[in-house]
Amino acid sequence: MRALIVGGCGFVGLNIAEALLRRGDDAVLFDANPLHPVAEAAFQALPGGFTVQLGDVRDPASVAAAFADHEIDAVFYGAAMTSGPEREREAPAQVLQVNLLGLVNVIKAAAAAGGVGRIINIGSGSAYGRHRQEGKGVVLEEVTPSEPESLYGISKLATEAVSRRLAGLLELDIRSVRLAAVYGPWEIDSGARDTLSPLMQAGLSALRGERVLLPRRDRQDWVYSRDVATALSALADAPAPSHDQYHIASATPCGVIDWCAVLARHYPDFHYALAKPGEAATINLHGDQDRRSLSGARLTADIGHTLPSDPEAAFVDFVEWMAQHGAFWKK
Repeated sequence: MRALIVGGCGFVGLNIAEALLRRGDDAVLFDANPLHPVAEAAFQALPGGFTVQLGDVRDPASVAAAFADHEIDAVFYGAAMTSGPEREREAPAQVLQVNLLGLVNVIKAAAAAGGVGRIINIGSGSAYGRHRQEGKGVVLEEVTPSEPESLYGISKLATEAVSRRLAGLLELDIRSVRLAAVYGPWEIDSGARDTLSPLMQAGLSALRGERVLLPRRDRQDWVYSRDVATALSALADAPAPSHDQYHIASATPCGVIDWCAVLARHYPDFHYALAKPGEAATINLHGDQDRRSLSGARLTADIGHTLPSDPEAAFVDFVEWMAQHGAFWKK
């Protein structure tokens, strides 16, 4: 398979590329940014082949060129602006152009090129808005309503509806996923992400031998980026999925403090604690309460893929990645 990964030099895109290359597939990484040298060196050691195509999803001609230059079998749309309030206020058009209209450009180009078996639209649990925090139990695709408040969540919800409509009009196979909160290898501060994960924040502090203060104990469906990539690949490969939307989330909730405990075992100069009253936390959890976990039951029942349920194993793998590729985070 040769896959076009839109946003291929970003966080999730790099993990998809790594997963495909590891199994011997080819990948075209389409991105406005060049491939980081550390990632490039790591990918060159893998069986599959890859190329990087610089371009802008907001430019239809730029997107069309990616399809003209390569025979594409599958597409992963992962280009996104994970905007905070300041970017939403100052540059709302940019958020919508990248998150939504860029996807439209890719869908149109795929239809014109022909030969694309499936397009995976990579969305977010942010599309649920406040309803992901309300109530008890897990969040189910067919039950929990979607009322996002942020432009990021609104745009992600819109991509699902647009994908559904254009799939019918253009006779394309398009599936959307909603990711839980992702952490792990290849998270990059590219300027397109306003909300770097608290696990990356803690990892950087460990590399610097710092002490961190957590605002509270969190526990939610943190999902490992390598597991996300494997799940996305499984959905791209599935012969006949029954639904056009799926969750990708960890089966076992965990907390940033659990990650800090693993870091402390491997980095003796790293220390962590819960902030006491009057102390300022140094880790931003991006919220004062946990969100309900997304259920991965639909993905399992429909295509037979279940994400791993051992956060400790993921943490250890992440530490090993840091030891090998810690220079990726250096500026």
